[in-house]
Amino acid sequence: MSLSRGQLYTFLLLLSACGYLWLFVNSDSSISTGWNGCWFRYIFHIPCPSCGNTRAVQAAFHGEWLASLYYNPLGILLSALMVVIPIWIIADLLTGSSSFLKTYQITEKKLQSWPYALTGIVAILANWIWNIVKYT
Repeated sequence: MSLSRGQLYTFLLLLSACGYLWLFVNSDSSISTGWNGCWFRYIFHIPCPSCGNTRAVQAAFHGEWLASLYYNPLGILLSALMVVIPIWIIADLLTGSSSFLKTYQITEKKLQSWPYALTGIVAILANWIWNIVKYT
């Protein structure tokens, strides 16, 4: 499935806004709903590969890098993407460039090749094992 420049940029900006909204809603630790935010963990009683990312991103945004890595190593990457992607897209829109789209397409193509895909799969599985060991 190939998205147009406008569709991709709109989708990613909305996704970023949802991510920031999620962080804002979860930033007040005095509000406890009794639910940890993960359907996978709720149903199967084990953490998913992304469990801990909310706390990891919050820690990274506060400069607590080791805490972020402990909560979920993917949180550092997610934090960087949450900052870089919206800024890059807005810069593209203001300048009429498509540099983000071109980089996205190159990255997407590389991730579809076996060496990159296998590396990504192994990294996610290793992260999942880390989460299971850490949270159980």
